[in-house]
Amino acid sequence: MVGLPNLRRPLIVNPITDLDMCLSSPIPGQTQPQAVGHCNGSCSLDRNGNRSTTSAATSEGELKHRGKHTTTTDLDDDNLGYKEENAVYKESAIEKAKLQQEEEQKLKKDEEEEEEYRPQIRWPDLGAQTFLHVGALYGVYLLFYAKFYTFLWVVVTVWVSGIGITAGAHRLWSHKSYTASLPLRILLAFAFSIAGQRDAYTWALDHRIHHKFAETDADPHNAKRGFFFAHVGWLFLTPHPKVVAKRKVIDMSDLEADAVCMFQRKYYIPLFALCSIILPVAVPWYFWNEDLYMSFWINFNMRFTWTLNVAFFVNSVAHMYGNKPYDKNIMSVEAPIVSLLAMGEGWHNYHHVFPWDYKTGEFGNYSLNITTGFIDFCAWLGLAKGRKSVSQDMVLRRAEKCGDGTRFLSDDFAHKDSVWGFGDKDIPCEDLVELAKMQN
Repeated sequence: MVGLPNLRRPLIVNPITDLDMCLSSPIPGQTQPQAVGHCNGSCSLDRNGNRSTTSAATSEGELKHRGKHTTTTDLDDDNLGYKEENAVYKESAIEKAKLQQEEEQKLKKDEEEEEEYRPQIRWPDLGAQTFLHVGALYGVYLLFYAKFYTFLWVVVTVWVSGIGITAGAHRLWSHKSYTASLPLRILLAFAFSIAGQRDAYTWALDHRIHHKFAETDADPHNAKRGFFFAHVGWLFLTPHPKVVAKRKVIDMSDLEADAVCMFQRKYYIPLFALCSIILPVAVPWYFWNEDLYMSFWINFNMRFTWTLNVAFFVNSVAHMYGNKPYDKNIMSVEAPIVSLLAMGEGWHNYHHVFPWDYKTGEFGNYSLNITTGFIDFCAWLGLAKGRKSVSQDMVLRRAEKCGDGTRFLSDDFAHKDSVWGFGDKDIPCEDLVELAKMQN
C-alpha cells in the first residue's frame, strides 16, 4: 500500500524534476511568508519553483502526491487500506478471527461439560463387584479343603477362559490381528463366555476406544484417573460423556458381520449362566462328588474374580510400572509379570505402538506368551491364518525415534561408545575440545 510521506521530514526539492511534490507543511528552519492566498495545507510548486496556493474549492479535492495524481477518494481508500490487493488479507483476518472464536466456544463447552460431569456410583454394579471379591476370598479359604481334582479344574477353566479373552476378544475381535475359521471362532466364543466379561462385541468396542483415545477422557479406563479407577473403579462408576459419545462412532461393521460374535452378544445372559456359572460349578460336583456349596464359591466366585483381576492388571499395572522401549510418550509399559499372569498381554508399550501384531510383543517365548503359542498351533492346524506382525526394521525405527532407550540395552552395540573416564581414547572429538577449553 502506498503511504503518505513523513510530512515533518525536510524535503529536498528539485524545481525541475519534483514539480508536483506535496509540501503541505513548512520547511523546518524557514519563515514562510503570510500571503493572502495562504495554502492552508494544499500547496505545490509552479514551474518556476515558486510556492503557489490552490483553494479547496478550485482543487476539486485533488492532491498532487509524489508525482501521482490522486483524488481525495483515492487517498481515503489508501489510508483505510481498502485497496483490492489487500482484500485477501482482510478476508483471511476475518476467517482467522472466526476460527479463533469457534475454538474459544469449543473450549468453553468442554470446560462446561467437565464441570457438569460428576461420576456417580452405579450401586448394582458396585454390589456385584463386592459380592464377587468377598466371595473370592471365601473361595480361597475353601480351596484348602477341596479335593485335588477341584484345584486342577480351577486351573483348566482359568486357562480356557483366559484364551477366550486373549486370543478371542482381544487379538481376534478387538484388533483383527489374525483370521480365525468358523470352528475356531465358535471355540473362542465359548471360552470367552466362561470368562463372563460381558459379550465379545461390547468388550471389543470399549477396547478399540481405549486404544484410539488412550489416556484421555474418552478412554473407558483412563489410567490418568488413578490405579483404582483403571483397575476396577470404571466398572461401577458412570462413564465420562466422551466415552459414551465415542462408542457411537467407532467402526464395528466387521464384528456386526460376524455371525458367531453377534450370536454370543444376542444370547449373552443365558450363555453366561450356562458357561460361567453352571458348567464350572456342576462338573466337580457331578464327576468327583465335590461339595456343591464349596464348588460354587471356588469355581465361580474365586475363578471369576481371578481372571477379572488378571485381565485388569493390563489396564492398571501395565500402564504404570515398567519400561517404555518403543514410545516414552505414552503411559503403557512393558510388564513381564503381567505377561506371565495374563498369557502374554503384559508387553503393553509394544502393543499400544503396534496393536495389529498378533503376538502383542517383540520378545518373550511361549512361556511368557501362551496366547501366541495357541494361535501358532491353530495356524499349524489350519484353523487360523493371516497372522499380522511387524518387521524388525519397523520396530527399531520406532524404538530409536520414540523409545526411552531400554530397547537397545541388551544389543551388542549398546555400550560401544562407553568410556572409562578422562584420557580414554574413545572420548568423542567434540567432547575433547570442550574439555581442553575447560582446562584453559
